[in-house]
Amino acid sequence: MKEKIKEGMEANRNKWDMSNMFGKMKANLQDQVQNLSGDNSEAYVPIIDISSLMEPSSEGRSETINKIGKACEEIGFMVITNHGVPQDVIDEMWAVTQDFFDLSEEEKAKSMTMTSDYPYGYEKGEVLSAGKDKEKGEEVERLPDFKETFTIGPSNPASGMPARIMPSNPASMSVKYDRYYSAMEELAATLLQAFAVALDIPSNWFEDKIDHHMCALRALNYPDQGGQPPLPGQTRAGAHTDYGSLTILKSGGPGLEVRKDIEGRDDWVAVPHVQDAFVINLGDLMRRWTNDKWSSTLHRVVNPPQDGKNHRRQSIAFFHNLNGDAVVSTIDSCRGEGGESKYEDIVAKDFLMMKHLASVKNVVRDEL
Repeated sequence: MKEKIKEGMEANRNKWDMSNMFGKMKANLQDQVQNLSGDNSEAYVPIIDISSLMEPSSEGRSETINKIGKACEEIGFMVITNHGVPQDVIDEMWAVTQDFFDLSEEEKAKSMTMTSDYPYGYEKGEVLSAGKDKEKGEEVERLPDFKETFTIGPSNPASGMPARIMPSNPASMSVKYDRYYSAMEELAATLLQAFAVALDIPSNWFEDKIDHHMCALRALNYPDQGGQPPLPGQTRAGAHTDYGSLTILKSGGPGLEVRKDIEGRDDWVAVPHVQDAFVINLGDLMRRWTNDKWSSTLHRVVNPPQDGKNHRRQSIAFFHNLNGDAVVSTIDSCRGEGGESKYEDIVAKDFLMMKHLASVKNVVRDEL
């Protein structure tokens, strides 16, 4: 399966030869426009063409990695274009996901739902902002996010995670999710190589920390709110940070916003929605790994306008997580003078499950 994905990515690269020059000019122009964004200029989300990462000898590779490193340090978010993922893999995944969410509530309920032993499946009622509450030692009663999700984990038994349980309807869902998951594994590995170079460590430094990873693929449906408006204080996705190393998001439209996690700030900035691009953001574990040199930035999905139009929104997020038994210790190049670290070592799985269970405290119960 992975070989077929690689072949597809290679075929896509051949098509880029004529479009790279235009794509890079467009990305540079968009970077300039974002830099002129007034009061929010320090929090802009850059658009980066990563086609040079696919060719080790590319002249633009160093420049691209520098842009990625800058984005990771300043905001922890970026939009990437020319990423090499075959369009048919994306389109098929997107369509079968919509077919699943279009099923009746009764039919979707037949899917495996989340439990404390199976942190995947179908769910409604997640409270993403609860993870930040727990981090601050706060207990706040919040309304659930206005969305529904379906999640799968790795297929590799060495990950230590439970075997995948897929719905039988739609019939092709398992195959299409597996193809997309494999493509995201490839893209994440490429990005981590660039991350390593940006951090002044060997390009293969992350490889032995992700060879039996716990990555999760989550499809999200934000229903149109015309027939059932949200309650006061309820949003499509509350303000939160992600938990792992990085997230690869395919978004179906605008609505995603970011804000630096600084006390007293409330200047939310819209993430640019670029067709056929992916949004990349860092998770809390990467911030911890880099001793806060890189950012794990607050983000949310806001409610659409109540203008009588259909504002259903779909997105697909690949949460890249490390091997469950990986010990996260501050990267040497990120330590302070004298080798100081702000954080103690932590086992990746323990950290992720703590965050996950906090966000689904209203959903996951032992008796389910």
